Parts: sequence; structure tokens; C-alpha cells
Amino acid sequence: MARSLRSWWREAERWYLAVGLANLVLGTSSVLIPLAVAEVYGRSVGAVGLLASYVSLIGVVGSLVWGRLSDVAHRRKPFVVLSYAAVGICFLAISFASTFGRLALFNMLFNFFWMANASVTVLIVIENRDQSTWERKIGHLNQIGAIGWVAGLALGSAWTAVLSRSAGEVVTIRSLFAMIGLGSLAASFLAYRFIPRTIPRFTLRKFRGTVLAMGNFIAEKARFAPLHLYHRLHPRRVFRLFTRPEGFRPGTRRFLLATWISYMGLGFFGIPLPLLLSERFGFPSSLVFVLFMIQHVGIALAYPLAAKRIRRLGNRSVQAASLAIRLVLFGGAAAYLFASTSVPPMAVLLAAFVVYGVTWSYFQLSGVALTSRLAREENRGAALGVYNALAGFGWILAGVGSSFLAERAGYAATFGVAAGLLLISLTVLRFVPDPVKAKAEDPAPRSASPSGIRPLLLRPIAGRAVGRR
Repeated sequence: MARSLRSWWREAERWYLAVGLANLVLGTSSVLIPLAVAEVYGRSVGAVGLLASYVSLIGVVGSLVWGRLSDVAHRRKPFVVLSYAAVGICFLAISFASTFGRLALFNMLFNFFWMANASVTVLIVIENRDQSTWERKIGHLNQIGAIGWVAGLALGSAWTAVLSRSAGEVVTIRSLFAMIGLGSLAASFLAYRFIPRTIPRFTLRKFRGTVLAMGNFIAEKARFAPLHLYHRLHPRRVFRLFTRPEGFRPGTRRFLLATWISYMGLGFFGIPLPLLLSERFGFPSSLVFVLFMIQHVGIALAYPLAAKRIRRLGNRSVQAASLAIRLVLFGGAAAYLFASTSVPPMAVLLAAFVVYGVTWSYFQLSGVALTSRLAREENRGAALGVYNALAGFGWILAGVGSSFLAERAGYAATFGVAAGLLLISLTVLRFVPDPVKAKAEDPAPRSASPSGIRPLLLRPIAGRAVGRR
């Protein structure tokens, strides 16, 4: 164990400090923003849902914009430095925002600029390195991000627990926004100081292995964000992939449909959850942070177990099991809220958040793996892009739907809809074939990609132009 930790530490690079600090900021904000909506601006769960939809949509737009710009510029470092600096300025502005409209504006700007770093960070890790090291390097980087995210939730819990007693909730939340704003500016300086300057070159990307390595830690808050290269998807090409024989297999299409429905279900549960804890249960902000910290610790710790289970049982079985467990969790929460107005025992809540986190690792990793294995090799990159796009739009629709339903029918009805959507997703998943059988029964030729598109699997991710990142 000690030897493994020493090896892990030696392999770290100094600019990982910037990534860890930036993820600390993001982890803190993931709970702080919903709390601010309720405690500082006096808005209801409906405002949180609509804000989540707007922010998700802006994040998707940002990934398209920054992905294109990064490819044209052939530079990586400026995008990370700009992203962290802009995020810091947005959080400092939020700390002084006097209205909910300004909070929403700065929150959307923060997510737009965060995508600038998301579109290139993985490229900095793998460019100009041997292909055999990519998965390990990406996994290491995501572990740093996971540590930062959990540390941010711990910071939020400690800060609100100590300061709220003397200064009150409003001052505590505003001061924490200012603190993480300064933290993001510090991350920008570390990125400027330590991200290496190297010469971009053409690199053939082994798409599926790289994406699976990214499954180490993908926070639920950012699950709508397409990864780099997904901006290459064109609506006309996507339509052809769904309608032509050489496009997606029927099983791939069914699984993508199941994915879209399941992400809507996850959104109907996850988006209103912070306000359920603070408004309905009356928990202090520090306890809300602690519960979400437990969830994300579960996500990070469960990933190696999820990878082993997938190898043993297969992707589809793990995907179905994770959805079934969450279906029971969501349905149980809906039934409890419908039948009782009391606060659940703390032991039950702690167990529920552990399950909530652990099942995300199984669901996310098996979903990405299943998409890549169901798709033909020549359109695998497109399938992964569509997977993330549908996840994002499912989250956007869930934000609108949950805000409307929670305000008019309550949390019990909202969680009931979440459980119902997962049930529909599981039903569709039953008709998704085993990936091995789908490959064996594939009638379409492998030599040509749809519409003459060059396979995304082998598309270069860096230009030849010499420049600094």
C-alpha cells in the first residue's frame, strides 16, 4: 500500500495542484448554489430546477464553442488559465449579487467558462505521451479531481458549521462564495505557472479506452458536459446515424433511448434534493454539505469495485442493477415523503446517500462502456458523443419538469416521477442486446463510415502547428 502511494505521488505533476484546487471550488459550489437560492434569495425549489436547466444548456453550448476554439488555436494552456480566472471572477461577483437574476447570470457565465478547461485538460495529459500511458494518466488526473471535489464539500461543511453560528446563514454563504472565488483565481495562477509548454502534434486517439479511463470520477453536476471531440457531431450526421443501416445498430438506438430516459429520472431526483434537505427537513447548511460529501466519497471509492463487477458480470447487467437499486431508493423516498412529514432517522439518510453515490459509479462506468461496445467501431466516437448529449438534454428537461412538479405537487410526486422514469428506462434496457451478440450479428460492412465520415476513433486531436499550450 505504501509503495503504491509513493508511486502515485511520484507520478503526479505540479499543475495537478491547479486541477485539484479548481475541483475543490466546483465541489463547494455544487451544494452552495442551491443553498444560496433558498437562504439568501428566498426562492423555492422551482427556481433551483430552472436554474439547473439554464446552466446545463449553457454548459453544452460552452463545450461546443471552446472545443472548436481549442482545435483552431492549437493551444491548451490559455484555455485552462482563462477558465479558472473567469470562474473566480464569477464567484466573487456572486458573493455581492443582490438579486436572484444576477446569481443566475453569473452562475451561467461560470459554467460557460468552466467548459473552456474541460475541453482541453485531458489533451494536456495525453498529448506528446506514449499511448500506453493514456489511461493511467487520465485516471490519475481524475483522482486528483475527485479528491478536490470531496475536499470542497468538506470545506463547505466546516465553513458553514463554524461561521453560521455567529454571522448567520446569509453572511456565511456570501463569504464562502468569495473564498472559493479567490481559490479559483489561485488555481488560475498555478495553471499559468506550472502547466507545461509543449509542441502539439498529430495524435491518434484510442477513443474507447481513453473515455473509459475518464470514468474514474465524473461528478453528477457535470455529467451533461460533452467530452472533447464531441463538438464534431453535426445534426445531419447524427440523423443519418439513427436512420441508415450503416449507422447505429437497433440495440445501440434502444440503449441511447434508455439513457435519455434514465438521466431525466436522475435529474427529477437530484435537482430538488438539496432543497428538500434544507427546506423540508430544516437541516443546517453544514449538514447538507456533509451528506453530499458522503455521496461523493462513495462515488470515488466505488469506482474500482464497479470496474471489477463489470468485468465479471458484463456491462448490461451492472447497468440494470444500478438503475434497479436507484429505482428502489427513489421510490422509497417518494413513499416516505407521501406518508410522513417527519425527518427520517439520520442513520437511514447516511445509508441512502452512500447508496446514492456508489450506484452512480456503477451506472456511469457501465453506461459509457456499454455504449462503446454496442456501437460499430467506425461510429463509436459519435455514439459516445450522442450518449453525453442525451444525458445533458435529459438533465435539462428534468430541471424544467422537476421545478414545475415540485412547486405544484411536492417532493413526493417529483421523486415518484423519477422512480417511474427509471422503471421505463429499465424496461427499454431489457430489449438491449448483449454487446458480444450484437457484434456477431452485425450485418453492415465495417469498411465505410456513414456518409463518408472519417471514423472518430482515429480522428486526430491535435494540429501540427507548433505552438505553446
